[in-house]
Amino acid sequence: MSILRIYFSGSWRDSTSPCPWALCEENGTVLQSGNDPLAALPKGKECIAIAAPDRVLSISAKLPPGSRRRWQAALPFAAEEHTLPDPEDSHVVPGPALADGHMLIAVVDKPWLRRIVEACRTANLPLRRMVPETFLPPLAPETWTLMWDGSSGFMRTGAASGMALDTGGPHTAPLALHLSLNSARNNSPASLPGKIEVRFPQHVPEAQRILPQWNLPTILSAGPVWDWRRAPVPADALNLLWGDFAPRARISEWWPQLRPAALILLAALGVEAIGANIEWALLAHEKKTLTQDMERSFRTAFGEAGTLVNAPLQMQRNLADLRHSAGLPDDGDFLPLLDASAPTLATLPAGSVRGLHYESGRFDVDIKLSRGSDIQDLRQHLQNKGLGVQIGDIHDVGDGAEARLTLLPGDGR
Repeated sequence: MSILRIYFSGSWRDSTSPCPWALCEENGTVLQSGNDPLAALPKGKECIAIAAPDRVLSISAKLPPGSRRRWQAALPFAAEEHTLPDPEDSHVVPGPALADGHMLIAVVDKPWLRRIVEACRTANLPLRRMVPETFLPPLAPETWTLMWDGSSGFMRTGAASGMALDTGGPHTAPLALHLSLNSARNNSPASLPGKIEVRFPQHVPEAQRILPQWNLPTILSAGPVWDWRRAPVPADALNLLWGDFAPRARISEWWPQLRPAALILLAALGVEAIGANIEWALLAHEKKTLTQDMERSFRTAFGEAGTLVNAPLQMQRNLADLRHSAGLPDDGDFLPLLDASAPTLATLPAGSVRGLHYESGRFDVDIKLSRGSDIQDLRQHLQNKGLGVQIGDIHDVGDGAEARLTLLPGDGR
């Protein structure tokens, strides 16, 4: 996957300012590069911003005790003594903690950073990370890495520590370098680097890549050429887009890639909905056909006289009348219903059956049991005997539960 790197130097002001950029493969191969305003940069690529060293101040600060939320709010004030702007104008990003209880923090001008974020959003560039160039050069053990173009540069001294350097020359080291070495020596002689690796930027002609002759308490060694476009960006590199500047959820940026899959999913759901509607229509047609067949059978058996509302129910009632006319019992009569339910009702504790009511094929039994769950169990037992059972509301009466069960023939009519 190709990644668009955008370099924001100290001279960048707004969206009209040109930016050095490079479209790179993950292995560092540069596919394209240029120096253009943000609106002219390639679109649809993951973006990483590289902040110039002179735009990021790296310091260590003692943070107050307490919760993370408390010291996050205190970060701008912890950096106040090292910065000129008001704390409200400083965006402070926490880095790794030190053994002495201090924390390395990076400070960047908040209005400048806000302009970058808004300009990238306007240019439709999905900016998710902004890494200081100071923290990109690799560090060897007991070594500081110094980027030097012959008159100025920057230096990395630790995982999240480094600085932009003031001017110097072939025989005059930058004052900031002298101060850093003196500070390291005063804090602990063991913290002095064994050597300083000097790397020249790739734009410096090879003939001018001459190791400076500086009088320092450590040795200088020549390192490979420095090119921010090809430098690996570690996954744990300090991201300046933190706190108020944290990037938006990725879904808004992934939507162009997700849109084809979403359309396919919507199409599949549409086909599923159409299939379900077709199946429902077929079942409705089948029900209508069965109803018409039952009505036709009813008319054939009992003639066209009378109003036909519910063919199955009216057929059952007419058959019951015919049985009664012939002196035969029907399943919905009192005695057949009592005969079917009596074995189960007889197993209940004495006094559980509070009343029996029968009318027009409807056999109601008033029940009182210890718990409502016992009434549900009774209903299940009666259904297992082949009866249709309808249960009314179960009432808690203090010393038990009461309900009315309506017993019907096995077909539930």
